[in-house]
Amino acid sequence: MCGIVGILNRSAPIDQPELLRFTDTLTHRGPDGRGALVDANLGLGHRRLAILDLSADGRNPMAYGGADGQRYWITYNGEVYNFLELRAELEGLGHVFRTGTDTEVVVAAYVQWGEDCLLRFNGMWAFAIWDHQERTLFLARDRFGIKPLYYWNGSTRFAFASEMKAFLALDGFEARLDEEAARQSLANAQAYEGTRTAAILRGIERLPGGCSLRVRAGENPVLRRWWNTRDHLIAVPTRYEEQVEMFRDLFLDAVRLRLRSDVAVGTCLSGGVDSSAIASAMAHIVDKPSEMGGRSGMGRNAPDWRHAFIACFPGTVLDERVYADAVVAHTGAIPHHWTFDADAALGNIVDSVWATEDIYPGLTVPIWSIYREMRRQGVTVSLDGHGGDELLGGYTWYLDWPMNRVNDGLYHDFHTGLLPSILRNFDRCSMAHGIEVRMPLMDWRLVRMACSLGPEAKIGGGYTKRILRDSMAGIMPEAIRQRRSKLGFNSPMIEWLNGGMANLVREVVSHPFWRESPFWDGPRLGDAILRKTAARAWSVDDWATALSVWTMMNLVIWQILFVERAGQGRNGARP
Repeated sequence: MCGIVGILNRSAPIDQPELLRFTDTLTHRGPDGRGALVDANLGLGHRRLAILDLSADGRNPMAYGGADGQRYWITYNGEVYNFLELRAELEGLGHVFRTGTDTEVVVAAYVQWGEDCLLRFNGMWAFAIWDHQERTLFLARDRFGIKPLYYWNGSTRFAFASEMKAFLALDGFEARLDEEAARQSLANAQAYEGTRTAAILRGIERLPGGCSLRVRAGENPVLRRWWNTRDHLIAVPTRYEEQVEMFRDLFLDAVRLRLRSDVAVGTCLSGGVDSSAIASAMAHIVDKPSEMGGRSGMGRNAPDWRHAFIACFPGTVLDERVYADAVVAHTGAIPHHWTFDADAALGNIVDSVWATEDIYPGLTVPIWSIYREMRRQGVTVSLDGHGGDELLGGYTWYLDWPMNRVNDGLYHDFHTGLLPSILRNFDRCSMAHGIEVRMPLMDWRLVRMACSLGPEAKIGGGYTKRILRDSMAGIMPEAIRQRRSKLGFNSPMIEWLNGGMANLVREVVSHPFWRESPFWDGPRLGDAILRKTAARAWSVDDWATALSVWTMMNLVIWQILFVERAGQGRNGARP
């Protein structure tokens, strides 16, 4: 997991100081080293987060192929979990490897199979490969857009980066709000990430998940969709019991592959079904390899993997410690109980907006905070449960849907609705602290199978995620497996509006970006919010309104950071 950038000028040579500045805006994504390549009008940059092969051999950009071994250059962010199996296959075809990284396997696979190599990868990635001989740049993003990739196709240059804030470092880039993108995002901030390619930073596009881009200097980039889940559905067993067995095997193998690491691994354990299933599966795989056919990890299991980070909200309905502790007792995990300090977190709200880079109808500071704690405890990789709710019907409202709507609704929520924004938030909040998040429930084989199942395998008997619960019988604590209640990783929004957030509210609604906004009546709305906040009149009945107010505040804070103070953000640090 890393941060990547690149510049392809139409004709001008690369300005190396500018390339290095561009690269270093992403130091938080890769605190373990910097690399750069300049090839006339092409420049690649890389900030490394060392996870596989911690030696200097793993540095990027990495060269491979050609008579001199330097025809292809890759800058890479992500993990291809089945790299050991692919490496063995490529060695059988005559390839020789000099590192123990998945990066070298990815570029060798591209040399061997061309763009079709993407179909062989099991993982998450965003990378760029430069063909020095053909003077062509190839960019690709994983099937579901877990890893981010943005690009700017300017009049004299093409540039790409893992995060939008990196473009603030480029000479000639003007930081402006894309008002149409902002308007659409305000209308549906939770789903905007998956339905539009235009970012709210004007001129920046996001490469969609499951797509690739081929670029030559002076030519329009060629976009190709290489993955569509519905083109890859499979025949599943007709008997539910056989479906459960198939799902269990795939899920355990997805977790097994994601335990491959040369650094410490942990998990964010809430005590919910998804995170508990992952923690329980980790213990089952390592402690009972005989039940995995001896396939515990093929020699690359993390050296230290039992860390469970548990967010505690004492005295509130958000506290799930009792459930998480039951999983700890069952698995023998090392618990790290982290108590959410609402007052302290208030001071990091702006930091979390800088990290997430976008508009979202909810505060991401709790997520940002727990990954900071994980990094402080020396853990670099976290296996988390994202994707399970949207894939398998985890939200309680799915229980009320007609069964003939469930599959289409889940497909939408997973691919273009709720999940893409969640993935963005967790990527940015974790990588703000150099933490790689791996998601077993987003293994492409599981996704393909789940999308091939009927709705009754997901919703049934008054339970959500039916097949996941049934597949974990005997592996996960029974009390958790049959748990019906569901809590999100939320923040105490109402309490903050009535107290500690008052100064931030006052500052934001008094700013010209609020008062003169083209999206709302700034003076009237701002005065109403100030009166309600001063009177401490926010209640739980105002939750939807509070989320709307925060979404608008989020946009104003974003404009202050990314537009008003853009010049101060050229080094990647929060202005």
